[in-house]
Amino acid sequence: MVRKTLIAIIMLLVSNAGFALNNNRNGLVAKGDSCVTENDYFHALDYFLQAQKIRDTKDLQMKIADCYYCRYQLKECVMILEKIKEDSLSHDAFKELYYAYGAMEKPTTQEIYGYALIRRFPMDSRILANLMHLIIDNDKYGTRQILAVEFGENYYKKDSDNVEVNRALAQAYFFSQKYDKSLNIYQRLLQENDTTFSGLYYTGLCYEYLHNLDSAKVYLQKAVNLSPKNPVGMYRLGMVESQLHQNLEAISHLETAAQLYQPSPTLMRLIYKNLGQSEAELGNKLKALEAWKKALTYEPDEDITSRIKQISGGK
Repeated sequence: MVRKTLIAIIMLLVSNAGFALNNNRNGLVAKGDSCVTENDYFHALDYFLQAQKIRDTKDLQMKIADCYYCRYQLKECVMILEKIKEDSLSHDAFKELYYAYGAMEKPTTQEIYGYALIRRFPMDSRILANLMHLIIDNDKYGTRQILAVEFGENYYKKDSDNVEVNRALAQAYFFSQKYDKSLNIYQRLLQENDTTFSGLYYTGLCYEYLHNLDSAKVYLQKAVNLSPKNPVGMYRLGMVESQLHQNLEAISHLETAAQLYQPSPTLMRLIYKNLGQSEAELGNKLKALEAWKKALTYEPDEDITSRIKQISGGK
């Protein structure tokens, strides 16, 4: 009888201790959650780690990983999330894993997790658009642009009004050399007042590659007006004006582009090559020679060398 009573007392004590520990753990998690709402990830992490010592769960692991992510301790975040099965990851945790690899400059791994993320959450438009841009940026040989196009087209069938996905799809079409399709998407975005530098710039390039130089100039000029310190827009505008034989404008914009650009030998050669051509068409031989000789200081160019000989009378 005494033995049974002792066992009962011990079981009650153990039960009460377990209940107390569980309450303590729940209290620690609640304190951590409260800190997160205040963006205090330092103290939140401390509370979650204390709670983990009492009892660990996948949900708690994801809370800890979230704190590491928000504190930019990306390796610690990734180490935790990679040990959790993908089908057990929450949407937010999966996104943190994806973006963490991007911030760690591991685009190949990021892309792999992007595919897995889209399989589980196919209507996450923000991740999809980001993944499409990632594919485009990582495609060194231009062989996988079609994959970005397929992602965008599949989403477009379900939701044709998403601005982020439409921007990515337009760019994917452009780099796949489907300029008509790219232009259609960009024009639709512009009609909806999505007038970003990128949208105006690529609209101009689409028109240029479709041999509509007048329209190309209109949109490239709008891009330059929106971002006058952007050397890329200034350079392309000058190039189009050079093709239109609008030489005074071309000279002005190409000279500005040369000042804005961080010197890239190939680009600087092309800038001064076109600058020289515009000067030559205006009859300014000395300025043309000066520009072409400047171009050759960046890179050799047989065409420029030939033009210098012609304008110099074969010397």
